[in-house]
Amino acid sequence: AVDEIARLEGISVPAYQIEEQIQALKDQARKEGQNPEEMGDEEAMRRKVESTLERRMVYDFLAENAQLEVEYAEEEKFDEALLEKLAQESLEREQQQQQLEQQPQEEEGESGKEDSAGVDIVAESATAVVEE
Repeated sequence: AVDEIARLEGISVPAYQIEEQIQALKDQARKEGQNPEEMGDEEAMRRKVESTLERRMVYDFLAENAQLEVEYAEEEKFDEALLEKLAQESLEREQQQQQLEQQPQEEEGESGKEDSAGVDIVAESATAVVEE
């Protein structure tokens, strides 16, 4: 859409602005300790810079030439019954989720007790073998 507006309105980026921006990017790369020659394909960078500058020019054009009218919509009525229903449904889902989360923990806790008892028996057997 931005490209089409630029075409219809005859908006184009002057070459000197593209060159200035590319030079600024190269200077920034040098400040950051990078080699500007390693920035990649210069033609691709030129197209990207031109596209960015053109987009800015189109946005500036639209901001200057826009004829906007503010329309105030009437405030919608607040539906308290709907809000209560949604809140109740949400609470029910949270309670169901908590119940589901507690069930596996209870099962793990029971099996954990059996496992720890079995480990104690194995430990006692190992101690008895070592003592003999």
